[in-house]
Formats: sequence, structure tokens, C-alpha cells
Amino acid sequence: MTRQAPLLAALLAAACARPSGAPPAPPAPAAPPAPAAGAAACRLGEGSAPRAPTVTVALTDSVDPAHVPVPRTDAERLVFGQLYETLVRFDCGGHPVPGLAESWTSSEGGRRWTFTLRSEAHFWDGAPVSARDVVVGKSGAGFTLSPAGERAVIVLLARGSDSVPAFLADPALAVTKPAPDRGWPIGTGRWWVTGATATEQEIRAHTTGGDTLIFRLATGRDPRDLLDAGVDLLVTRDRAVLDYAATQASFATLELPWDRTYVLAAPEAPAARLDGLDQAVRAEARRAEGPFWWERLEACALPPGAAAADSAAAPARPKRTVFPRPDPVARDLAGRIAALTHGVAAGQSPAAFGRALAAGTEAGYVFALPRQVADPCRAARDLLPPWPSMVAPLVDTRARAVVRRGGGRGGGGGGGASRWVVDWDGTVRLAP
Repeated sequence: MTRQAPLLAALLAAACARPSGAPPAPPAPAAPPAPAAGAAACRLGEGSAPRAPTVTVALTDSVDPAHVPVPRTDAERLVFGQLYETLVRFDCGGHPVPGLAESWTSSEGGRRWTFTLRSEAHFWDGAPVSARDVVVGKSGAGFTLSPAGERAVIVLLARGSDSVPAFLADPALAVTKPAPDRGWPIGTGRWWVTGATATEQEIRAHTTGGDTLIFRLATGRDPRDLLDAGVDLLVTRDRAVLDYAATQASFATLELPWDRTYVLAAPEAPAARLDGLDQAVRAEARRAEGPFWWERLEACALPPGAAAADSAAAPARPKRTVFPRPDPVARDLAGRIAALTHGVAAGQSPAAFGRALAAGTEAGYVFALPRQVADPCRAARDLLPPWPSMVAPLVDTRARAVVRRGGGRGGGGGGGASRWVVDWDGTVRLAP
């Protein structure tokens, strides 16, 4: 075990004014850096690729529009990242990049930030985006959002920040509105969803200029078959798929940031040492390296865990280490921990695992946490156990991007490596 992080809800008080898990950023600029400069620095690959009207992306996880705008899987992060916008985002170097906002300024010692919306910002249905659309229903600990006219959003912080507040890139703050047909929520990104077919397992999006982005799901299929079918991008952690792609001259395989930390959450530390776990998983992994955002939550007002009393009163805990069944890395880690502690590893559906984690009645829980979060306070409420626990980092993992070189085939269309850029949290985006 690399490090243990006690998370006692009783010690967490006050308000979260500035996320400690923010990406690195320079002093707040009067105007944002040019988008082209950020894209060049964070481009996947080198050289130039022909711009094609159709780009196809393979998805290896499920995508549920009911989760918009906060993704729960790698596939949802990839899809939602193209479709929905926050005021700003952060590139791979931690620099703020325009989103819905085209410029920003700060005053009052960094406590007051003013963001000016793009003049042409509009929803997919053609309605203009107003400052009120950005702030309605959006709130958080330590900050307030308010409109100032039609195109300006005021962000007031409890404590000043000398850089663009990282929480503004939190997907929870992305601007959406319900669709009349109760389908995909309407967003503001340049890509808009025009159809999703269950039979063909595709999600299609278009731009006003006529470009097409196709997300092709690999549900029930070997992802290697999608590479053969002509997709332009596949983001995967599967070593077998990466090994296959390495044998194909038409693909380049590119590293992405370390974006997940697998942890063991338990009421108490295990008796056995948990060493060498990075060798126990069939994915690219390393020993978990801190600091970790969940170690620095003193400024967050987290409610006490309702399950804590019941957990403490339980007469005996089963010696089970549970994990979400669809996650192969969590399965490998739980199996190794069970072997070292003379316990049992048990896989559960994602819903059942969520209920078990909330109850806190098992000996331990193995699951993944994002290495980077825009708002640690919200992430703590949404992702960490609601009962007093220790959360021990185990291993870091990352995905790799498999991109087609030059022109595509079989419906692909030329999404070469240089057309893709990566954000600070590992989100891959199609460059304008």
C-alpha cells in the first residue's frame, strides 16, 4: 500500500472556496491565449492531416444521455466532451482555453471574475445562449454565478484566486437544456446530435458546416473489428487492442495522461502489505503517485455519513473485497488483495456496487477515482464513501489513443493524429 488517507467526515467543515486539485495555471490573463496555440501544444501526434467531412470514433463503453453532462465512463467523457461546453476548459498544460466564454478579466484581488460569452454562442436549436442560461441551476461551495446583461457572467469567489478558477471546467457546469422529445439534452458545442440508432449502435453528430462525427459503439463486438472497419480514433486501456494496433501501419498509438487512480476504500487498513499491485493488472499501470485531491478536503463542507452508525454497529464484516464487475483493472486488483488477505473478491453490477459502497458493510471496495477533478468538493460528495473510511491509493492507469494516420477508409475519413488534442484531465477532443 503506498499511502493511507483517512477521510473522517467529522473533520470536514467550512466552505470550499478554491479547489486544491486544480490544474496548474499561470496568473489570470486579461484575455485568453489564442485557441490555435493551445491546440498546437496539446496535439496528439505531429505533422498535419487532411481535413475530412466525416470522422468516426470507436467507443468501448456504454453511453447514456441521461448522464449528461457529467460522464461516468470513458466513452461518455469522449462523447460529452465534443457536445457540451463550460465557460472555459483547460488544455494539457493546465492553461485556460475559451469555451462558451471568449474572454475574461478579474478584479477585487481575484475575488470577482467577469466572463464574456461568444457573440455567436447558441444552442443546437438555434436559440442564442444568454448569461442567464449559463448560471441557472448552477451553484457550488465558495462561489456564486450571476448574469450581468445578456453576454457577461460574474463569478464571485469566497477567496481570491490569481488564476482562472478550475471549477469552471467542471462538467457539472456545462450548459444544457431539455430536448422537446426527451432525447439528448440540447447543448451549445459546435457538434449537435442528429440521431442515435440502437440497431446500428451509432451516435451521429453534425456541424452547421456539414461535417459529420460518428460514434460507433463496440458493445458486444471486439474493438479490433472496429479498427478494421475504418474508425479514425479509439481510446482504450485494453492491452490486446493496443498490441493489435501496433501491428497496423495505418495506425499510430499515442500516450494520454495518467487519468485514473484505483483505490481501496475500507473501514480499516488491511493486515497484509499490498505491494506490487501494478504488476497484477492487465493494463498500463504504475504505483499510485500523489498528491491526491481527496487528501485535501478540509475546506469542504461534507455531510456526515448516514451509514457510519450502522457500519460501526455491524457485528462482523464479511471478508469480501468487492469491485464493479465491468472494470477489469478493479477485478484484477480485488483478486490480488483477496489473495493477500485470505479473503474473497466479489464482482457486482455498477448499480449494486454503488449501493454496497454507500452501505459500507463490506471489508473493502476497489474502484477508480479520477486523478484530476475540477471541483474536489463536488467530486468528494459524488465519488467517495459517505461513511468514515480510509482510502488507500493502489495504482494509476491511463488509456492510449489509437488514431488513423492520414486518410481514413471504410467510412472513416481522415481523422489523422494532428486533428486530436488532449485536455488536462485526459479528455480527447476533435480540434476545430
